Amino acid sequence: MSRKKGQWTPKVTSLRKVIVDGVEQWVEFDPATYVIPAGHPYYDIVGMQKHELRKGA
Repeated sequence: MSRKKGQWTPKVTSLRKVIVDGVEQWVEFDPATYVIPAGHPYYDIVGMQKHELRKGA
């Protein structure tokens, strides 16, 4: 008996922690639909990293 070998591909899931009725749960979500709001600290962090790269640190 011979079986045809197939390519294995991992399933990538993105999870985020939410609190519902005082209980923490991990919920799957699509990151393509998530928008980081204006003024979020994430933009400051990315801006600092770009500045450091330009400086040549």
